[in-house]
This record gives sequence, C-alpha cells and structure tokens, in this order.
Amino acid sequence: MTIYGYTRVSTDQQVGNTSIESQRSMIEGTAKASGLSDENIVWLDDLGVSGARDFVTRPAVAPIVFRNGDVIIFSALDRFSRDPRDTLNTVHEMKQRKVSLVINGHGDVTSSTNIYGKLILEIMAVISGYERDMIAERTQRGSRAKAAKGGYIGGAVPFGMKVEGEGQDSMLVKDEELHAKINDFNWKKGTAVNYLISRMAGQRKSGDSCRAISAWVKKRYDIDLSHVTVLKLTNAFEKTNLTEAARKGKKRRRLIKSQIRQAAAVKLGLNPKRFA
Repeated sequence: MTIYGYTRVSTDQQVGNTSIESQRSMIEGTAKASGLSDENIVWLDDLGVSGARDFVTRPAVAPIVFRNGDVIIFSALDRFSRDPRDTLNTVHEMKQRKVSLVINGHGDVTSSTNIYGKLILEIMAVISGYERDMIAERTQRGSRAKAAKGGYIGGAVPFGMKVEGEGQDSMLVKDEELHAKINDFNWKKGTAVNYLISRMAGQRKSGDSCRAISAWVKKRYDIDLSHVTVLKLTNAFEKTNLTEAARKGKKRRRLIKSQIRQAAAVKLGLNPKRFA
C-alpha cells in the first residue's frame, strides 16, 4: 500500500507562496486522523494546474499506476477537482480500482459506509463547479473591461503599440518612436503604421517575398520585422480590404435593386418612395 499526498496550485504565481506547504501540513494531519502513517507519504505536486482539468490527466498524476489498497489524501475538495463530472467520475474509477480517496473534512469518499461523506462530496462538487464558472466569468468580464480601457491583457502586442507598466497596471500605448521612423507618411487620414502595412502589401502584390520586404523595412525605416510578421500583417490587411470591398459591393447591389424597383413603380403610376 502506498499513501499519496496530492497538492495543487492553479497559477504559477501561487507556486512560490506557502500554499503547497500548508496543503502538505493539512494532509499529514488528515493521515494521522485517519489512522495512516504520515512518515512515508509520496507527494504528488501539481504546480500551475487548473482544477478544471481531469484529475487522471494532470502532470503529477498521469504517470502513476495506482494499485489496490493505495490511498490518495487531499487537503480540500477544491484541490482535488473543481469539475463536478470529473469529481464523481474519478471517485467511481478509483473505487473500482479499490483505491481510497481521503479528503480532509470528508473522510474516505470511496467508502460505501461513508454515506455522509458521499452526500457532502456530491453537494460540494456542484458548488466547486459553480465557483469555477463564476471565477471564469469574472475573469472574462475583467479582461473585457480592461481591454476596453486600453489595458494589456496578454498575448501578442499589436504592431505600432507597446506595453507600459506591469501586471494589472499594464497598458497598451502608441509606440511613438516606431511611428516617427516612418518618416515618409503622407496620408491625410490613417496612421503611419497602416501606411507602412499598405506599402508592404503592395510589394507582396508586386511579387516581392516576405523576406525581401522584411529587409527593405529594416533598410528604409530601421524597423525590425520578421518575414513571418510581414506575412501576418499583410494577410490581415488584405482580408480587411476584401471585407470592406464586399460590404461596399453589397450596398451598391442593394441600391441598384432599389432604383430598378422605383423605376418600375413610376411606370405603373405608383409612389416610388414605397419601393425604395
């Protein structure tokens, strides 16, 4: 029989704090209270792993072959799982393997005699799933609100912009230095960056390779752009132009149809405005 102690933190930022140690302390206490030895616990630590991920697929768990008589101890239900389906499926699977799952405060939830523990587990599993959904919703809402205010929420920084500040205070701002390098910008409307992208798109249409355009941008403007970035920027530019052309084409077709209907109405002695 092997006694495992499972700990988990969901973000990399939590890895360095006391969460893992506090979980281990609680697991050791749970082992003693359950009449198990706390001296030879095999620790399974998942660092930066979401509780919504299926338990058996997590990095610390996946390589382990659990056997008849093994025990896995958790400091709390939400360290085990935040997904109701996965919680109940894992309990059922481990019960079939005759592996005990001991959760601090709930006892062995795989034991058929622990009716109270099973009831509480099922209730708490649903609550944990609800909490996970609420956390995800708040995170998405916060990200959208921050993005609307010009905040940086991670990912690739748009060409012509840069990040100022750190963490929650980080913001996307115009890269004035880069814009200043595009010294032949002469549009009455638009931005220097859009002007440069349009020039690159024009060169691609003329048959120049992305690598050649990248070298030209470096020589002409002293701006470092990889050929992959040139490809992405020009593809996005062409897609936007095609979408705009399609929109204008649709509007033009609707206008022509309207004019045809109104002309027909006039011939029939009807009010053409009714057929606009």
